Amino acid sequence: MKINMDKWARDIIEADEVKNLPILFFPCLALSNKGVTEVVNDAQAHFEIMEKVLSTFPKMIGAMTGMDLTSEAETFGCNVSFSDTEAPHATNEVVFDRASAESLKVPSLQAGRGPVFVKAAQLASQNITDRPTFGGMLGPYSLAAVLMGIERTLKASIKDKQTVHIVLEKCTEYGIAYAKAFKEAGANGILIAEPTAGLLSPKQCDEFSSKYVKEMVDAVQDEEFFVVLHNCGQTVKLVNSMVSTGAKGYHFGNAVDMVDVISQISEDYLVFGNIDPSRVLNEGTAELIKGTTKSLLEKMKPYRHFVLSTGCDLPPEISIANLESYFEALDEFNKDK
Repeated sequence: MKINMDKWARDIIEADEVKNLPILFFPCLALSNKGVTEVVNDAQAHFEIMEKVLSTFPKMIGAMTGMDLTSEAETFGCNVSFSDTEAPHATNEVVFDRASAESLKVPSLQAGRGPVFVKAAQLASQNITDRPTFGGMLGPYSLAAVLMGIERTLKASIKDKQTVHIVLEKCTEYGIAYAKAFKEAGANGILIAEPTAGLLSPKQCDEFSSKYVKEMVDAVQDEEFFVVLHNCGQTVKLVNSMVSTGAKGYHFGNAVDMVDVISQISEDYLVFGNIDPSRVLNEGTAELIKGTTKSLLEKMKPYRHFVLSTGCDLPPEISIANLESYFEALDEFNKDK
């Protein structure tokens, strides 16, 4: 379903209440008889969990595919380990030097599991018509770091830049095709997860991440398709680089104080974050979850472009009861405004 996403964003900024878009697909598997392996390999099962998320937490302002950040790497040739209780993870690397970078093939969009997520987004856009649907995908530098290994990628970003750029060009080519597929399937936007860029200096972030993310943004973003850029690293000094991509939304992890990042971003852009998935949402008591969430909301009062969210995508083990405490905190805050 087509939605004017510029208006969607303006309505959020102008609303009296704080809005909410956590990334919580996998914990909602506990409400079904499905495991992780099934939902990352079957579009219908994936879509059914997207529906379950919204029926359980109806105040979310968008539907979102699960963030399986191995799908693209698997398509490029990495092996992936699957479990019914944990998100998939890549188990090997496929780029080791300049020669393997040059021989790396950009895969067909029909290869691998990309079509599972695109089809799930299509089903969502056809059946969830009261809010936008977002696809999730890995950013170019973060994908390169899976294909090459993080340590090798970081070293090469200093000592062998050309090899990294060769891989990044191929990751970006595939990423653009993947983003376009989500758009053509009826999704209203994408969340690009680029966490490994959080390990870079501002200058490196410009060169190895933001330059390529901007190519993706320029290829797909318009008033009916909204790009959110996620980076859960130490991003305080990277905000200007991130904003240079032109994305209309920015999502931050709990490694930063939200005031330090949102204060650098114009009110024309939505800014999402950043409740700690581990210490707060997984390990915390109801009191800690509510207190932490309300504390963040109080700090964000001056910033109308703030949208409450988790600091990252949530693992399956986080309990529904803990998520309910998070939602209750927002409800209580909004009622007291």
